[in-house]
Amino acid sequence: MHIADDIAAIHEHRDSRLCVLAGNTDDELSTEASAVLNLTLPTHHPSPRRPLVSVIGDQISVALLVLDGERTQHTLHIHTSDRGLLVIGDDKALKTISRHLSVDSDEDAWSVLVGLILIVARRCEEALEEIDDECQELESQAVGYASSPRRRSMGRLRAELFRIGETQAAQKNLLSADEELAQSLGEDQQRLIARAATAFGANHSMTTRLYAMLGDVLNEQDSVVSERLTLVATIFLPLTLATGFFGMNFQWMLDRLGSLPGFIIFGLVVPGLLTVATLFFIRRLTRTS
Repeated sequence: MHIADDIAAIHEHRDSRLCVLAGNTDDELSTEASAVLNLTLPTHHPSPRRPLVSVIGDQISVALLVLDGERTQHTLHIHTSDRGLLVIGDDKALKTISRHLSVDSDEDAWSVLVGLILIVARRCEEALEEIDDECQELESQAVGYASSPRRRSMGRLRAELFRIGETQAAQKNLLSADEELAQSLGEDQQRLIARAATAFGANHSMTTRLYAMLGDVLNEQDSVVSERLTLVATIFLPLTLATGFFGMNFQWMLDRLGSLPGFIIFGLVVPGLLTVATLFFIRRLTRTS
């Protein structure tokens, strides 16, 4: 099998099995490849929200989502027949798989298809390892009180992890032994499909773990914010009480608290002592609980 990414290469190896890599906007290359490989393509290539598998006669069409290091998922359409494969995707998706794609001259199209699925699973695993490092860094930086922008970054990353995890789980389910893709392949390819399903399952487990870890960090941050707000409210509680009490214009107070020593004692010293006593009581209560 030969790898081709232009029309000249297709014509040069048209009598051999081909693996054609075409961009989403390269309709001319896709049309020529489908004619040479006896493939029936849909009239358009919408980006599915979830992975898909279609088996029509001797043609298998698979839509997978490739994850890159920027946490972006790129759709990859793989159309396969006995004559070869047509792989359609954007530049980043094709670049991601082409670096690791290698085929033997006598390798059949179905083995290459399964190999491509394994490449997608491993590339997703590598991208998730980078996300894991980012999550560990965010967790280490969130010790104590984290700023609002950092908490928002963790929230956005957590939402992206949920979306990625759903995609990995869907791709794992497509490769199960009971699905039509595995049923359409031979025993050797089914064993490789099972390995790919295991890899996607491990990716889903990693996203679940990272999602839960960020959730714990955000919950801890909420507790820190609540504790600090409670502390501020506790500080102002005795001050508010003293202000309210001494703000009442009783004649007895007006007659006896009009001097400077009275203001210092009852206006400053007493509220300060009440504040210190309240903080000491709260700290003692927190330690004992």
